[in-house]
Amino acid sequence: MSYIVATVGRMGNVDAFVAAQDTIKRVATDFGATTVRASQTIIGGEAQGNVQVAFETETIDTAMALGSGMIKSAEIRDMMGAAEGSVLRRSLMRKMASRGEMKGKFVSGLMLKSDPVSPEQHDANMDHAWKNLSAGANGCSIAQVVATGANPIGTHYFASYCDSLDDFMVVSAKNLADSTSKAIQASSGTVLVGRVLNEVLF
Repeated sequence: MSYIVATVGRMGNVDAFVAAQDTIKRVATDFGATTVRASQTIIGGEAQGNVQVAFETETIDTAMALGSGMIKSAEIRDMMGAAEGSVLRRSLMRKMASRGEMKGKFVSGLMLKSDPVSPEQHDANMDHAWKNLSAGANGCSIAQVVATGANPIGTHYFASYCDSLDDFMVVSAKNLADSTSKAIQASSGTVLVGRVLNEVLF
């Protein structure tokens, strides 16, 4: 089990942010991050233009140290200045299950609300979803929000990485219409809240 420090920001100069990715990854790794991924919302209502950065860590304590350390880092402050960046919010999520590889040109992010589900059930549910999605996705993961401000209980984020959103939407529609998928959603009280479509930055 691992945790994700999900940071959402605005970048006036996205190119400068992407150019600094090696510095971002190095500093984050020094504070305990095991992976660092970033994408920008292209289509997503009021979220359009937001940059999402996911820092994965092994523990909550490490996530806290990473969040604090990144704020204090002179290199990160310089990078944010060059990128004309500002942080809008930071959340903590627990990674519940994943399949495949989190890489590709695009990422589809589904926001969900559901009743509490055990890690074992999440894993079984992902097995089924991956059977449907693997034909159009490189990898998928689901994370449960631990802390994000008001009323985080039951909020989940389902991220699917792909190289073609046209291909992915075909398998996504198949998965959502699948009778087993519908039974899983009904048993856990799952409600789809929204979707954003992002371009992967690194």
